Amino acid sequence: MASDHLADHNLSLLELSESHIDQIMRLENAAHSHPWSVSIMSGALSRHLGIGLCRIDTDEFDLVGFALVSVVLDEAELLNFVIDPALQGKGMGSIFVESVIDEVTVKAKRFYLEVRQSNIPAIRLYENAGFVEAGVRRNYYPTKAGKEDAILMAMELLQ
Repeated sequence: MASDHLADHNLSLLELSESHIDQIMRLENAAHSHPWSVSIMSGALSRHLGIGLCRIDTDEFDLVGFALVSVVLDEAELLNFVIDPALQGKGMGSIFVESVIDEVTVKAKRFYLEVRQSNIPAIRLYENAGFVEAGVRRNYYPTKAGKEDAILMAMELLQ
């Protein structure tokens, strides 16, 4: 179970709110070549489920990852998923995506996401979690040189 893995790594989940915007934007700006603006992030936090991944072995609030999930009827979409770049490659992404899936499973039957076609580590992370490729969105993401396709991935959730 994902919660056991969280505790093993001194991590816990937290429902995010506007009060966490500074820490969220710190991670967003560090992790993405084309980060969301503060206003877009604030709007998303007010309308969607925000899940934070926090270290619990420090005296201060230490957000190391976040996910934003939209849930409409029985479908969920992962809108944004970030692990602090300084901590990537250490297994936290796998633990966190499992935890997000656990949270969403009680709310939806299907889970979708888009990922840059060039982001092979993220594609592998999502595949290892059980997502499968469901299509391609042409010219979906901005790049420095123009546009990049997104891989649409999906997962049927067991309830």
